[in-house]
Amino acid sequence: MTSSTASGRILDELGGYSDGPFAVVDVLVTQRARFLRYVSCLDDAAWHAPTRCSQWDVHDVVRHVRDVAALHIFQLGGPFRGFRLTPDFHPTVTPDQWLELSAGQSPAETVRDLTRLVEEEERLLRAKAEADPDETLVGALGRTIAWSVQSVHAFWDAWMHERDITLPRDEGPAYSEDELRLATMHSLLCAAAPPSWNGDHVHAGLLLEGAADASYVVTSVDGVNRVLAAPFDGADLLTGEAGPTVDSLAGRSPRLEAVLHGSSRALGQLGLLSRIAA
Repeated sequence: MTSSTASGRILDELGGYSDGPFAVVDVLVTQRARFLRYVSCLDDAAWHAPTRCSQWDVHDVVRHVRDVAALHIFQLGGPFRGFRLTPDFHPTVTPDQWLELSAGQSPAETVRDLTRLVEEEERLLRAKAEADPDETLVGALGRTIAWSVQSVHAFWDAWMHERDITLPRDEGPAYSEDELRLATMHSLLCAAAPPSWNGDHVHAGLLLEGAADASYVVTSVDGVNRVLAAPFDGADLLTGEAGPTVDSLAGRSPRLEAVLHGSSRALGQLGLLSRIAA
């Protein structure tokens, strides 16, 4: 059930997560450990099973998660392993190109690679969080963001792909409140980016059944997008369920209009990303 209160937390493009970068470390480490335990126990048939990513089986999805971990390490100052964000990045083309680098790899090799990368990633992320430099960069969605928001995106990508594997098998994990909150808030922050490219900033309030907070507000301050776990403030109202909403915002079925109800303006704005990524 939805919490009866809102936590007051904020995820801001330039300010990062209000709980600080170590909170990002915690949720990413938790998700990575759970994911590694899960894939380490898969049998041969499961590795070739379909997923919610229509062109990828389980092994393809895990290889992609490994590729993004390698990219994240490079973004944190680690070595370049063949993955970087470039201006011609396309969400449905570039990841397939990355997979060509590991064509023919066995599942066991992929798990070993990912295990090593996760250890390196945690070390670099903790060091970055400790130093906490005042650093911004251009993120995957073309917006200037705090470095820690990029790490939130790495967590969100892995969290979403975990669902792509486990939900078709009726084995969806139980999430901590912190994980669910940050994944939900980042889904909304990502969805707010495309309308902002043309200055059409989102101002929407969401009441999501099953979320970690009673309500969320998507807004902007001086052109900077942010998501607040805060009481509804009179913005365009949307209601729905948390799980289907975060999935739909990321381009999974069904369309956003089928899972959220309320303001047509807010639906059009927040649904733009999934239409671009389709």
